[in-house]
Amino acid sequence: MKSVHFIVNPIAGKGDCTIDEALLSHYFEPEYFDVCIKVSNYPGHATELAKASMLQGAQIIVACGGDGTINEVATCLVHSKVQLGIVPMGSGNGLAESLKIPRNLKKALETIKQGETNRIDVAMVNGKPFFSNMGIGFDAKVISNYNASQQRRFWAYLKAVFKSMKDFNSNERIKVEMNGKSFNTNPFMFFVSNSKVMGYDISLTRMASLQDGLLDVVIIDTLSKGEMLLVGLFILLRLNQYLKKIQYFKVKELKLAFEDSYAHHLMQADGELHNLDDAEVVVKIEEKALQVLVP
Repeated sequence: MKSVHFIVNPIAGKGDCTIDEALLSHYFEPEYFDVCIKVSNYPGHATELAKASMLQGAQIIVACGGDGTINEVATCLVHSKVQLGIVPMGSGNGLAESLKIPRNLKKALETIKQGETNRIDVAMVNGKPFFSNMGIGFDAKVISNYNASQQRRFWAYLKAVFKSMKDFNSNERIKVEMNGKSFNTNPFMFFVSNSKVMGYDISLTRMASLQDGLLDVVIIDTLSKGEMLLVGLFILLRLNQYLKKIQYFKVKELKLAFEDSYAHHLMQADGELHNLDDAEVVVKIEEKALQVLVP
Protein backbone atom coordinates (compact mmCIF):
# COMPACT_ATOMS: atom_id res chain seq x y z
CA MET A 1 0.00 0.00 0.00
CA LYS A 2 1.34 3.41 -1.00
CA SER A 3 1.07 6.33 1.43
CA VAL A 4 0.08 9.61 -0.25
CA HIS A 5 -0.25 12.82 1.77
CA PHE A 6 -1.95 15.92 0.32
CA ILE A 7 -1.05 19.32 1.76
CA VAL A 8 -3.64 21.87 0.68
CA ASN A 9 -3.43 25.66 0.74
CA PRO A 10 -7.16 26.56 0.98
CA ILE A 11 -6.70 30.16 -0.16
CA ALA A 12 -4.47 29.45 -3.18
CA GLY A 13 -5.63 31.00 -6.44
CA LYS A 14 -9.33 31.75 -6.28
CA GLY A 15 -9.71 29.69 -3.11
CA ASP A 16 -12.54 27.69 -4.65
CA CYS A 17 -10.85 24.35 -5.37
CA THR A 18 -11.94 21.64 -2.93
CA ILE A 19 -9.83 18.56 -2.30
CA ASP A 20 -11.50 16.13 0.08
CA GLU A 21 -11.70 12.41 0.79
CA ALA A 22 -14.76 11.95 -1.43
CA LEU A 23 -12.91 13.37 -4.44
CA LEU A 24 -9.66 11.50 -3.83
CA SER A 25 -11.41 8.15 -3.31
CA HIS A 26 -12.33 8.20 -7.02
CA TYR A 27 -8.64 8.18 -7.96
CA PHE A 28 -6.84 6.49 -5.07
CA GLU A 29 -8.51 3.18 -4.21
CA PRO A 30 -8.41 2.47 -0.43
CA GLU A 31 -7.09 -1.04 -1.01
CA TYR A 32 -4.00 0.34 -2.76
CA PHE A 33 -3.47 3.81 -1.31
CA ASP A 34 -3.38 5.24 2.19
CA VAL A 35 -4.46 8.85 1.64
CA CYS A 36 -4.12 11.68 4.13
CA ILE A 37 -5.26 15.31 3.68
CA LYS A 38 -3.70 18.17 5.62
CA VAL A 39 -4.58 21.87 5.42
CA SER A 40 -1.97 24.63 5.55
CA ASN A 41 -3.25 27.62 7.55
CA TYR A 42 -0.35 30.09 7.72
CA PRO A 43 3.02 30.86 6.12
CA GLY A 44 5.47 28.06 6.87
CA HIS A 45 2.73 25.66 7.95
CA ALA A 46 3.07 23.54 4.78
CA THR A 47 6.72 22.91 5.68
CA GLU A 48 5.75 21.77 9.18
CA LEU A 49 3.08 19.47 7.74
CA ALA A 50 5.46 18.01 5.15
CA LYS A 51 8.09 17.25 7.80
CA ALA A 52 5.42 15.49 9.88
CA SER A 53 4.29 13.50 6.82
CA MET A 54 7.85 12.32 6.20
CA LEU A 55 8.07 11.10 9.79
CA GLN A 56 4.73 9.31 9.26
CA GLY A 57 6.21 7.41 6.32
CA ALA A 58 4.59 9.20 3.38
CA GLN A 59 6.00 8.02 0.05
CA ILE A 60 4.38 10.80 -1.97
CA ILE A 61 3.66 14.30 -0.63
CA VAL A 62 1.42 16.40 -2.83
CA ALA A 63 1.57 20.20 -2.72
CA CYS A 64 -1.83 21.63 -3.61
CA GLY A 65 -1.37 25.35 -4.18
CA GLY A 66 0.88 27.81 -5.99
CA ASP A 67 4.64 28.15 -6.23
CA GLY A 68 4.88 29.34 -2.61
CA THR A 69 3.12 26.23 -1.28
CA ILE A 70 5.21 24.00 -3.56
CA ASN A 71 8.36 25.67 -2.23
CA GLU A 72 7.35 25.06 1.39
CA VAL A 73 6.61 21.38 0.76
CA ALA A 74 9.46 20.61 -1.64
CA THR A 75 12.05 22.21 0.65
CA CYS A 76 11.65 19.21 2.96
CA LEU A 77 12.02 16.66 0.16
CA VAL A 78 15.37 17.73 -1.31
CA HIS A 79 17.79 14.78 -1.41
CA SER A 80 15.13 12.45 0.01
CA LYS A 81 13.39 9.37 -1.40
CA VAL A 82 9.96 10.96 -1.02
CA GLN A 83 8.32 11.98 -4.30
CA LEU A 84 6.71 15.39 -4.83
CA GLY A 85 3.28 15.57 -6.44
CA ILE A 86 1.81 18.88 -7.59
CA VAL A 87 -1.80 20.00 -7.94
CA PRO A 88 -1.54 23.53 -9.39
CA MET A 89 -4.03 25.73 -7.54
CA GLY A 90 -2.14 29.02 -7.44
CA SER A 91 -2.45 32.13 -9.54
CA GLY A 92 0.85 31.84 -11.43
CA ASN A 93 1.85 28.14 -11.24
CA GLY A 94 5.23 28.72 -12.87
CA LEU A 95 6.89 25.46 -11.79
CA ALA A 96 3.87 23.35 -12.76
CA GLU A 97 3.85 24.95 -16.22
CA SER A 98 7.55 24.28 -16.65
CA LEU A 99 6.96 20.62 -15.74
CA LYS A 100 3.86 20.45 -18.01
CA ILE A 101 1.68 19.44 -15.09
CA PRO A 102 -1.93 20.16 -16.11
CA ARG A 103 -4.00 22.78 -14.29
CA ASN A 104 -7.07 20.57 -14.68
CA LEU A 105 -7.64 18.96 -11.28
CA LYS A 106 -8.61 15.53 -12.57
CA LYS A 107 -5.62 15.36 -14.92
CA ALA A 108 -3.27 16.54 -12.16
CA LEU A 109 -4.54 13.78 -9.86
CA GLU A 110 -4.10 11.21 -12.64
CA THR A 111 -0.51 12.42 -13.00
CA ILE A 112 0.11 11.77 -9.31
CA LYS A 113 -1.38 8.29 -9.59
CA GLN A 114 0.03 7.24 -12.96
CA GLY A 115 2.82 9.71 -13.72
CA GLU A 116 6.53 9.14 -14.10
CA THR A 117 9.18 10.23 -11.64
CA ASN A 118 11.67 12.81 -12.85
CA ARG A 119 14.66 14.11 -10.95
CA ILE A 120 15.04 17.86 -11.24
CA ASP A 121 17.69 20.34 -10.18
CA VAL A 122 17.19 22.48 -7.09
CA ALA A 123 18.56 26.00 -6.76
CA MET A 124 19.86 27.24 -3.42
CA VAL A 125 20.06 30.84 -2.25
CA ASN A 126 22.15 31.23 0.91
CA GLY A 127 21.48 27.56 1.64
CA LYS A 128 17.68 27.73 1.20
CA PRO A 129 16.03 25.96 -1.75
CA PHE A 130 14.01 27.54 -4.50
CA PHE A 131 12.65 25.62 -7.44
CA SER A 132 11.47 28.07 -10.08
CA ASN A 133 13.14 31.49 -9.82
CA MET A 134 14.39 34.27 -7.58
CA GLY A 135 14.93 37.94 -8.22
CA ILE A 136 16.19 41.21 -6.81
CA GLY A 137 14.94 44.55 -8.06
CA PHE A 138 11.81 45.11 -10.08
CA ASP A 139 10.22 41.66 -9.77
CA ALA A 140 10.61 41.74 -5.98
CA LYS A 141 8.86 45.13 -5.97
CA VAL A 142 6.06 43.68 -8.10
CA ILE A 143 5.55 40.81 -5.63
CA SER A 144 5.49 43.33 -2.77
CA ASN A 145 2.74 45.36 -4.47
CA TYR A 146 0.90 42.20 -5.54
CA ASN A 147 0.83 40.91 -1.96
CA ALA A 148 -0.38 44.29 -0.71
CA SER A 149 -3.36 44.12 -3.08
CA GLN A 150 -4.57 40.91 -1.36
CA GLN A 151 -5.98 39.79 -4.72
CA ARG A 152 -4.99 36.68 -6.65
CA ARG A 153 -6.03 37.49 -10.20
CA PHE A 154 -4.04 38.30 -13.33
CA TRP A 155 -5.46 41.82 -13.42
CA ALA A 156 -4.14 42.36 -9.86
CA TYR A 157 -0.71 41.22 -11.04
CA LEU A 158 -0.82 43.67 -13.96
CA LYS A 159 -1.89 46.43 -11.60
CA ALA A 160 1.08 45.62 -9.37
CA VAL A 161 3.38 45.76 -12.41
CA PHE A 162 2.19 49.24 -13.40
CA LYS A 163 2.36 50.51 -9.82
CA SER A 164 5.92 49.19 -9.56
CA MET A 165 6.85 50.92 -12.82
CA LYS A 166 5.56 54.20 -11.44
CA ASP A 167 7.39 53.93 -8.11
CA PHE A 168 10.53 51.95 -8.96
CA ASN A 169 14.05 53.36 -8.68
CA SER A 170 17.15 51.33 -9.55
CA ASN A 171 19.16 52.23 -6.46
CA GLU A 172 20.75 48.91 -5.51
CA ARG A 173 24.44 48.60 -6.31
CA ILE A 174 25.59 45.01 -6.66
CA LYS A 175 28.97 43.37 -7.24
CA VAL A 176 28.50 40.14 -9.19
CA GLU A 177 30.92 37.20 -9.34
CA MET A 178 30.18 34.35 -11.75
CA ASN A 179 31.87 32.25 -14.42
CA GLY A 180 35.27 33.42 -13.16
CA LYS A 181 34.52 37.11 -13.70
CA SER A 182 33.35 39.97 -11.50
CA PHE A 183 31.56 43.19 -12.41
CA ASN A 184 29.32 45.82 -10.87
CA THR A 185 25.72 46.52 -11.81
CA ASN A 186 22.90 48.84 -10.81
CA PRO A 187 20.12 46.69 -12.24
CA PHE A 188 16.47 47.22 -12.99
CA MET A 189 16.19 43.48 -12.44
CA PHE A 190 18.58 40.71 -11.40
CA PHE A 191 16.79 37.44 -12.09
CA VAL A 192 17.94 33.84 -11.57
CA SER A 193 15.83 31.02 -12.96
CA ASN A 194 15.85 27.24 -12.70
CA SER A 195 12.72 26.85 -14.84
CA LYS A 196 11.17 28.15 -18.05
CA VAL A 197 8.13 30.05 -16.76
CA MET A 198 7.66 32.70 -14.06
CA GLY A 199 3.87 32.28 -13.99
CA TYR A 200 0.90 33.28 -16.17
CA ASP A 201 3.05 31.88 -19.03
CA ILE A 202 5.35 34.91 -18.69
CA SER A 203 9.00 34.03 -19.19
CA LEU A 204 12.43 35.59 -19.34
CA THR A 205 14.16 32.22 -19.70
CA ARG A 206 12.29 29.99 -22.14
CA MET A 207 15.50 28.07 -22.89
CA ALA A 208 16.00 27.15 -19.22
CA SER A 209 15.93 23.52 -18.13
CA LEU A 210 15.21 21.93 -14.78
CA GLN A 211 17.65 19.13 -15.60
CA ASP A 212 20.72 20.75 -17.17
CA GLY A 213 22.66 21.44 -13.96
CA LEU A 214 22.71 25.17 -14.74
CA LEU A 215 21.00 28.36 -13.62
CA ASP A 216 19.81 30.92 -16.16
CA VAL A 217 20.67 34.48 -15.14
CA VAL A 218 19.03 37.58 -16.59
CA ILE A 219 20.34 41.07 -15.86
CA ILE A 220 18.40 44.09 -17.11
CA ASP A 221 20.22 47.39 -16.80
CA THR A 222 18.67 50.57 -15.38
CA LEU A 223 15.69 51.65 -17.48
CA SER A 224 13.72 54.84 -18.03
CA LYS A 225 9.91 54.72 -17.54
CA GLY A 226 9.41 54.45 -21.30
CA GLU A 227 11.94 51.65 -21.56
CA MET A 228 10.15 49.78 -18.76
CA LEU A 229 6.94 49.78 -20.82
CA LEU A 230 8.83 48.64 -23.91
CA VAL A 231 10.55 45.81 -22.04
CA GLY A 232 7.22 44.68 -20.58
CA LEU A 233 5.59 44.68 -24.03
CA PHE A 234 8.44 42.73 -25.61
CA ILE A 235 8.35 40.13 -22.82
CA LEU A 236 4.58 39.66 -23.21
CA LEU A 237 5.05 39.28 -26.98
CA ARG A 238 7.94 36.82 -26.44
CA LEU A 239 10.38 39.13 -28.22
CA ASN A 240 12.98 39.25 -25.42
CA GLN A 241 15.82 38.51 -27.83
CA TYR A 242 15.43 41.93 -29.45
CA LEU A 243 16.02 43.86 -26.23
CA LYS A 244 19.54 45.27 -26.10
CA LYS A 245 19.58 45.95 -22.35
CA ILE A 246 19.01 42.32 -21.37
CA GLN A 247 22.06 40.16 -20.64
CA TYR A 248 21.84 36.37 -20.38
CA PHE A 249 24.21 33.99 -18.61
CA LYS A 250 24.28 30.30 -17.67
CA VAL A 251 26.08 29.47 -14.43
CA LYS A 252 26.46 26.80 -11.80
CA GLU A 253 27.08 29.30 -9.01
CA LEU A 254 27.14 33.04 -8.49
CA LYS A 255 27.77 35.49 -5.69
CA LEU A 256 26.19 38.90 -5.17
CA ALA A 257 27.48 41.55 -2.77
CA PHE A 258 25.42 44.66 -2.04
CA GLU A 259 27.58 47.77 -2.08
CA ASP A 260 24.97 50.37 -1.15
CA SER A 261 24.08 51.70 2.28
CA TYR A 262 20.70 50.02 2.69
CA ALA A 263 20.27 47.73 5.69
CA HIS A 264 17.71 45.49 3.95
CA HIS A 265 17.07 44.40 0.38
CA LEU A 266 13.97 42.75 -1.06
CA MET A 267 14.19 39.39 -2.81
CA GLN A 268 11.46 37.20 -4.21
CA ALA A 269 11.93 33.43 -4.35
CA ASP A 270 9.24 31.33 -5.99
CA GLY A 271 6.88 34.28 -5.71
CA GLU A 272 7.37 34.75 -1.97
CA LEU A 273 8.88 37.96 -0.64
CA HIS A 274 11.95 37.95 1.64
CA ASN A 275 13.94 40.66 3.40
CA LEU A 276 17.65 40.07 2.93
CA ASP A 277 19.72 41.03 5.95
CA ASP A 278 22.95 39.58 4.56
CA ALA A 279 25.26 41.78 2.50
CA GLU A 280 26.19 38.74 0.39
CA VAL A 281 23.98 36.32 -1.52
CA VAL A 282 25.27 33.00 -2.86
CA VAL A 283 23.18 31.11 -5.41
CA LYS A 284 24.09 27.64 -6.66
CA ILE A 285 22.57 24.53 -8.17
CA GLU A 286 22.06 21.09 -6.63
CA GLU A 287 21.74 18.65 -9.53
CA LYS A 288 18.90 16.08 -9.66
CA ALA A 289 18.11 16.73 -6.01
CA LEU A 290 14.29 16.38 -6.09
CA GLN A 291 11.96 13.64 -7.32
CA VAL A 292 8.80 14.98 -8.96
CA LEU A 293 5.82 13.18 -10.50
CA VAL A 294 5.21 14.44 -14.04
CA PRO A 295 2.93 13.45 -16.96
